[in-house]
Amino acid sequence: MAVVPATDFTHGELTALWNRAYEGYFVPIHFDEQLFARHLRRAVVDLALSRVIAVDGLACGISLAGRRGLRGYLAGFGIAQTHRRRGLARQLVEAQAQAWSKAGLHRVFLEVIAQNPARALYGQAGFEELRTLDVLEGSFEARSAVAAQPLDHADLAAVHTACAAVSRPTWRRELPTVLDAIDREGAVALGVTRGTAIVAYAVAPPAGNVLPDAGAIDEAAAHDLLDALAAVRPGTRWRLVDEPTGSPLFDAATARGAAAVIRQIDMALTIQPVDVHPSP
Repeated sequence: MAVVPATDFTHGELTALWNRAYEGYFVPIHFDEQLFARHLRRAVVDLALSRVIAVDGLACGISLAGRRGLRGYLAGFGIAQTHRRRGLARQLVEAQAQAWSKAGLHRVFLEVIAQNPARALYGQAGFEELRTLDVLEGSFEARSAVAAQPLDHADLAAVHTACAAVSRPTWRRELPTVLDAIDREGAVALGVTRGTAIVAYAVAPPAGNVLPDAGAIDEAAAHDLLDALAAVRPGTRWRLVDEPTGSPLFDAATARGAAAVIRQIDMALTIQPVDVHPSP
C-alpha cells in the first residue's frame, strides 16, 4: 500500500479514479475530464496537497484537497468499490490530514451526506460536526411585486459579505467560486433592495434551475428575493445547495413550500501544524 500526491497522475487518470471512487454513491456523480477540471478549478484543488492511495500499484482511492490561504477543504474523497471495507479509507484520511498539517493549514472543512458511513470515519479522524445543510427545492409564487436588479462584482461582494455575516457560506458558495460561475459560465447576479441598500441576492445560471448561490440579511429580505425569482422565471423549481438550516433564506423558502431533498453535515477539522524544524 502506498499513499502519494495526486500530481503523480494525469487528469485523465484522476478522472477515471474519481468515477470509480464514487461508483454506487448516494447521488450519481460521474465526470468527464472537462467536468473534473471544472471541479478542480472551482474548489481550488491543490493536486500536490491531494492524495491517492494505491494497492499493489493500482490506484484505488482519492482525496482532493482544496486550499485558500490557511483554510482547506475536502473536495472529494472515496475508495473504489473493488477495494472498500479494507481499512483503506482510514489510512487515506490519516495521510491527507498529515499533508494538511505539514502544509500549515489551520482548519479544514467538508460536507458529508447525513446517512453516509463516511460521516463516522471523518468523526474518528477529528472532524467536528458544526451544523446541518440542506439541498432545497421549490417553486415560488410571487406574493408581491419585487423587481430584481443586476449586480456588478462590487455590489455582489458587498451583499455577499453582509449575508455571510448572518449565515456563513460553505466553501463552494464562497465569493471566489461564485464569481467563477459568473465570469466563466455566464451566471448572472441579481439583487433586491430595501431603500438604497441591497439586502438579498441570487446568482442564477444562464439555463437550468440550480442556483450557484443566494443569500439574505433577514427573513423579510429572503421573501423579497423569492418574489423576485418568481418574477424572473415563473414556474421554475429552483434548487439551492448547502443552505444552512435556520438561515433567513432557509426559513423563508421552507415556509413557502420548499423541501429538503438531501441533508448534509458541515464538519471541520482544527489542525495543529507540524514543526518542520524542531529544536535540537
